[in-house]
Amino acid sequence: MKKTFGILLLLCAGLACLGAQSAADPLVSGLDAYARSDWSSAILAFRKAVSDPATATGESWYWLIMAELSAEDYDVSIRDMDRFIASFPSDSRIPDVMYQKGRVFFLQEEYEKSIQTLYAFVTGYPSHPMAPSAYYWIGECLFAVGRYEEARSLFYRVVRDYPLAVKREAAQYRISLIEQTDREEELLKLLKVSHEESLRVIEDYQRRQRTYEQAVTAYQKRISDMIKDTRLGELEKQLADEKVKNAQLMDRVAALEVRNAELSAALAKEGVGLPPDELSALSDEKADPAKRRAALERLREKARALQAMYDAILAGEGSR
Repeated sequence: MKKTFGILLLLCAGLACLGAQSAADPLVSGLDAYARSDWSSAILAFRKAVSDPATATGESWYWLIMAELSAEDYDVSIRDMDRFIASFPSDSRIPDVMYQKGRVFFLQEEYEKSIQTLYAFVTGYPSHPMAPSAYYWIGECLFAVGRYEEARSLFYRVVRDYPLAVKREAAQYRISLIEQTDREEELLKLLKVSHEESLRVIEDYQRRQRTYEQAVTAYQKRISDMIKDTRLGELEKQLADEKVKNAQLMDRVAALEVRNAELSAALAKEGVGLPPDELSALSDEKADPAKRRAALERLREKARALQAMYDAILAGEGSR
């Protein structure tokens, strides 16, 4: 019983000493808060540790950086990583810090910086346990900027060369996404080609339609012009025929006038002329129709008598 009581006293003393040491050592206090995921307390303790030259070791800086990363205070963590790398270039935790720095650049969407940092890491430490994860994050950066073929090459490298890597399944998933993206792009290309072909066919049809309409309009105009030309020719022919008929009528009128003059002269010579009132009745269109008919009848009788006289004269001349 006394022995057990003594052990309890020693344990309590040890815990008291540890508590006193934690209070005196900010690094220990920070590690305690870090273990409890109390990031703000851990950062405060580690910041106190690195501000004291006596405790500003590489380990204090490393855990300060880890606490800042856990709290997602990325800008501050990048700044402290640079200070750690510059202050402790031979520290064994440099590769880990370089890897974390490249990963933080990815989280901040600074993909080129992330690629450069992670490539420097895998080049300098190709056998490091985090090398497959570094290749994976480089692939993620390339995937994010649309460089799918380069990203697929790195994801294949993780799957092929690191079968036990924690990022192997994630790399396989990305490969399947890239292949699906390739198929979608091929479908989009085919759709684009089909759409362009459809537009070309429509444009060609519209062009042919316009050409057809223009040809129809030209043919209609030509037919209209031809009809006009045909009618004009017919009218010109009719006009020419009328002119010929008019000329013939004029010739006939002239012949009749000559004949009339000859008859009038013959009547006057034979003393068989019409009285002046009958001549006026014949020439006056407004004269009494009965008088005109009577004058015409007498003119016919005298013409027949004159014709008989001409015939007798011609018959007498013929017998000589």
